[in-house]
Amino acid sequence: MSKSAVSPDLLTIIVTTSPVPSAPSPDLIKNTLFSLPPSISSVPIIITFDNYTIASNDKGRLKKGSVPQVLVDQYPMYIRNVCDLFDDVSYLSDNTECSVLSNSSRLATFLLLKKRNGFAFSVKTALNYVQTPYVMILQHDWLFAIHPPMSDLLSILQTETEVRYISFIARMSLNYEISRGHSHSYSHHIFSEARNLRKDRLLSNDLIACLHWFDRPHLCSVETYREIFSLPIVKRGDFIEDTFGIEYIKSMMSSPTKETAFDQWQKWGAWLYYPKNGTIVTVLHQHGRKNLLGEREEEKIQNLIKSNREKHA
Repeated sequence: MSKSAVSPDLLTIIVTTSPVPSAPSPDLIKNTLFSLPPSISSVPIIITFDNYTIASNDKGRLKKGSVPQVLVDQYPMYIRNVCDLFDDVSYLSDNTECSVLSNSSRLATFLLLKKRNGFAFSVKTALNYVQTPYVMILQHDWLFAIHPPMSDLLSILQTETEVRYISFIARMSLNYEISRGHSHSYSHHIFSEARNLRKDRLLSNDLIACLHWFDRPHLCSVETYREIFSLPIVKRGDFIEDTFGIEYIKSMMSSPTKETAFDQWQKWGAWLYYPKNGTIVTVLHQHGRKNLLGEREEEKIQNLIKSNREKHA
C-alpha cells in the first residue's frame, strides 16, 4: 500500500474541540494530533474551539455544551495552550461567527466560535475556511491506532463516484460486516453488492459498505458535506451521526425491497476502511469528558496502538 505524502492542495484536517475536564492541559488534542499518519503531516489543519452556555451546577452537560464555571475559567488558557502547539500564532480576522487566528505558515487556522455550535455546526463553520476538495473530520478525543493508506483512500474518493465517505474501525465496530450483516434482512445484501461494486479495484478487500454515518474520524468531500448541510436535518447543537446518520439508516432499513435499500445506501456512498477483514482497530476513543488518563491507562492505550501497528505492518 502506498504511503506517499498527501498534497496540501487535496486535504484539510478539521479538528473540533470544546471545554474538557483536562483543561488547561492540551494533552488530549495533542495526543490526537501526534497520532495522525505521517502521510498527512503537511496538509492544512483547522481547529474549531466551540463556545458554551454556563451550567447552573458544578457538573454541567458537556455534550450539550453546558459547562461548569471551573471549566469556563480554564478555557482561555486551554485555547492558548493548544495554539502554542503550533509556531507563531497570531490574530487574523474577526466576524460575526468567530475570531480567526493562524500560524506563520498559514497551515494552521484556529476558529474561536462566538456561539455554542455543537459538533455539526462547528464542522459547517470550518468548511468556510477550507480550500481543498476533501476533509478529514476529527473530534479532539480520537486517536489513530494504525496509519491507514491515506493517499490511496483519497485517490479512491477522487476517482470513484460511488465512494463519498470513508470512516475507520473503532473497538465497537470490529467485525462490523458480520455483526451488522445479521442485524437486518437488507444488510447482508448491501454488503454483498458493495463488494461486487468495487471488485478488483484499489483496496477492494479493505473497504466495505458502512451502514452508519459515524462522527468518529472520517474522510469526506467538501461538496458532500455542503449537500448534507443544505438539508433541514442537522441543526445547531446537533451531532451529524445522531441526525443525518439516523435518517441515512432509516432510508435503507425502511425501503420496500433490498434493491431499493442498496440504492439508498449508494446515494451517500458511506464506506468503512476494513483492514484484515475487520479485525484491526484503526481509531481509539479517549475519554474527553473525564480527567486525563492515568499513567497505567495511558500505557495500556500506547501498547494497544503499538500492537495494532505491528499487526498491520
